[in-house]
Amino acid sequence: MSFLLAIEQKKNIAQETRFPFGVAAIRSTPRLEFASPVTFFVGENGSGKSTLLESIAAGANAIAVGGNDVAHDETLSAARELAEIYRFSWKRKTGRGFFLRAEDFFNFGRRILQTTRELDELISGYETELELSPRDAGLPLAIGFMKGQKAALVSRYGENLDACSHGESFMKVFESRLKPGGLYLLDEPEAALSPLRQLA
Repeated sequence: MSFLLAIEQKKNIAQETRFPFGVAAIRSTPRLEFASPVTFFVGENGSGKSTLLESIAAGANAIAVGGNDVAHDETLSAARELAEIYRFSWKRKTGRGFFLRAEDFFNFGRRILQTTRELDELISGYETELELSPRDAGLPLAIGFMKGQKAALVSRYGENLDACSHGESFMKVFESRLKPGGLYLLDEPEAALSPLRQLA
């Protein structure tokens, strides 16, 4: 099912020259319809594929698989500005899905590793506090919650994404996060994958 039906520019930017409005693919496409559940953007380097995809991610408030979320990533400021000129037509808006840029993936792995380490530190601190204050009923609940959060991360991504090859890490994320009913915006997802993995 296609969730996003179309994007349409709310104002004419045909005469714009500054980035990102001056990119030929952006300037010459006042409306873009998504007629099928899967759409591929194909073109030369620098033609505007990534810029357009980033603006769709910004306009859809997509969750980013990267170091920062779309709303705060400094490298996406132009995409956020571009998203403001589009009107988004939805069949049904979905909160499921994500936006992935291949170049951001290492930051995602680092973020997952940092989060699991922080959870370990919190668990250790609370366990020490529990030894000192065994009657505090809230401490076991807090420890259990944090252990559950860590277990969920490990279950989804493994102990350490950095211990896998780049392609294996990509596949782990795809296998754990690509679910029906979502909007998935993938910029160069094939970059880390062998031909066989691309087919998978």
